[in-house]
Amino acid sequence: MMNSESLSYDFMVQAIEVAPIGTVFIDSEGSIIKINPAACVMLGYEAEECLHHPYYNWIYPEDVNKDKDRMEKLKSGKTASLQLEKRLIHKQGDIRWVSCMLSTARNREGTTLGYVAHFTDITDMKKAAHQEEERLIQSDKLSMAGQLAAGIAHEIRNPMTSIKGFVQLIRSGAGRKDEYFDIISSEIERIELIVSELLYLAKPQSVKFERADIRQLLDQVITLLNTQAIIHNVEIITDFGAREANVEGDVNHLKQVFINFIKNAVESMPGGGELIIRLERGDDHTVAIYFTDNGCGIPEAILSRLGEPFFTTKEKGNGLGFMISKKMIEDHKGKVHVSSKLQEGTTIKVILPLSII
Repeated sequence: MMNSESLSYDFMVQAIEVAPIGTVFIDSEGSIIKINPAACVMLGYEAEECLHHPYYNWIYPEDVNKDKDRMEKLKSGKTASLQLEKRLIHKQGDIRWVSCMLSTARNREGTTLGYVAHFTDITDMKKAAHQEEERLIQSDKLSMAGQLAAGIAHEIRNPMTSIKGFVQLIRSGAGRKDEYFDIISSEIERIELIVSELLYLAKPQSVKFERADIRQLLDQVITLLNTQAIIHNVEIITDFGAREANVEGDVNHLKQVFINFIKNAVESMPGGGELIIRLERGDDHTVAIYFTDNGCGIPEAILSRLGEPFFTTKEKGNGLGFMISKKMIEDHKGKVHVSSKLQEGTTIKVILPLSII
């Protein structure tokens, strides 16, 4: 009669053999020493083709290093098991996504014997999720296209209506034609500005990257806008530090961004105030430029919509200025963050990588 220990072992072996979950036993060197039929089906190989071969042979190349790092964690004893998703390569070349539980196998004395990997095929689930994601992306694109088209129609219809009205007045012979022509010309320029901004967003722009000191660019822009700030009773205060802050970028685009942010800050303080422009060098080889005003601030509901095309709180704005500025900074591998409190002010933080030269 078989003892209970032997019986338990036989039951365990049979359970692994018939289990629908793929199971692979790996020795301490990373070679497969046992593989069940379910795992063979996932890989498309016979058991004999897998035994005594490195476990990594069947892992998608881009995932191998990540998998080795996880195996090292198990070897070091920092963790007893790991749950992860990975890609395996089927014999026919297909990629199979699996959910894997990787754990350490030890004897009764606690000595590591190897590792056990349990696989569940989630390829179909991944494909379904990807298809749903693609569907949502396409839906979002169509929705955005619809919003953009509606915005363009609205923004262009207004000056077109104005032009149409003044053309009718000119035909009727009423009023001063010279004044009407000036207004028509102004409205055409407005349409041209909208079209040029849309074209910038629609297609890649040729940029000329060169080494530039952010402090000098800001000084030049401040000199340009200081008169406007004084008229609005706004004092521009700078804190750039003594150290250079060199970046690789398109000087004209960076200046345009700074002009947009400074003008917005000045316009947010119709009763006057202070605009503080400060540089801060980060430990990660970046420079942060802060534009902090004590203007009217931006409500939280509106703050979340910044960057949407044709969304603006300005009477004569079209919402494209911030969107373009943000894209220009992103083209420089930078980021833009906005924080604001109603009736307290707004801070725009621009982060750019410093030049490594």
